[in-house]
Amino acid sequence: MTARFRIALLPLLLMICLSCQSAGDSAPSENVFSVPDLGLRYIPPAGMKDKTSPTAREARDHAASYAGKSAKLLLDMSSAESDADPDWHNLWVFIFPRALLSNLNDSAAERKMNTALAGPKAAPVSQPQSTLLAGRGFLVSEFEQKEPPLVKHAKIFTTICHGQLVSFALVSNSAAQVSVMEKTLKTLDLSGR
Repeated sequence: MTARFRIALLPLLLMICLSCQSAGDSAPSENVFSVPDLGLRYIPPAGMKDKTSPTAREARDHAASYAGKSAKLLLDMSSAESDADPDWHNLWVFIFPRALLSNLNDSAAERKMNTALAGPKAAPVSQPQSTLLAGRGFLVSEFEQKEPPLVKHAKIFTTICHGQLVSFALVSNSAAQVSVMEKTLKTLDLSGR
């Protein structure tokens, strides 16, 4: 009887081990956006399509040493809809060398980055605010751009990390969708682990 018990128990233990293993993998590595050079890890919103170019993916490997004269895209994720659809939303992550704005204090440099990423047709909704994410201070700016019959809403979060201005730009035709994407910023880790 003991031998039969062991034989019956073995498949059960195997199933338990496999189910525990898959349950613990709540964020598979392919869903984690990582820039080791900046010590940055982030889990983007589920259900979005990663449209990041191979060049932008490659730039992640040497992001801390980026010295270009324009913002460098590191992540480009979008919903499946066209940007004229009411449900459309997009998330971008950019870097820009802090040294190129050395004549400005940190807050002014972050504000300039947010305004540049919003574009010339966007209007600020309110004054930029400071917030804390992953133990680091970010400047947050909100913008709107009217494209009748739609209004594009943007919320841009910028901080300084390893000599780079790092910006998360959340854009959508729905203010509620911007809020949903913003909640994923709680997964941000800038500790370098």
